[in-house]
Amino acid sequence: MTAPGRLQPTASDRRLHRIMNDPRTKPYHATAGRRRALVLAHTAATAAGFTGLVVLYAAHNAWWAALIAAALLVWVPLTGLLNSMTDGLFELRPRMLDERQLAERAAVHGLAFRVVRLVVLAAVLAFAGLAATGIALADLAGALAGTGVGLLLLQGLLPLWLAAVRVEDVPADEVAA
Repeated sequence: MTAPGRLQPTASDRRLHRIMNDPRTKPYHATAGRRRALVLAHTAATAAGFTGLVVLYAAHNAWWAALIAAALLVWVPLTGLLNSMTDGLFELRPRMLDERQLAERAAVHGLAFRVVRLVVLAAVLAFAGLAATGIALADLAGALAGTGVGLLLLQGLLPLWLAAVRVEDVPADEVAA
């Protein structure tokens, strides 16, 4: 039963909750080492796809789209595993989360915000330094665009990565063999 004033879960909410809490995925992320490996693999797949996108744009060579496609083939299931290990913390609507999960989501968003703010500051200072050397803004257009897309990716994915790393180990008796 939901608390007064909270919306009732829809059939879609309940279905997504079942998917995000599927016990068959627990063995893949039951330990801290496995979770870290999955986060690193997801980060690498994201970086590969982003690199493919930047080089596709810069080099005007369609073959780089193959790197993007290959990265996506790895990235999509890894994203599913990350969402599973966080019990759908970022995919489920607030009405499907308990107070502990809502607090964890807020804490992770706060930490990610602070990290991204520092990365944005570093990028601004780097571009200001380049501009101070006399480089024209037009010459930095590609770098600015790539940095902007990279910052958007970081802002979107860092909370998931942080939450996945912060998850506690699953008790051995709950891990399906």
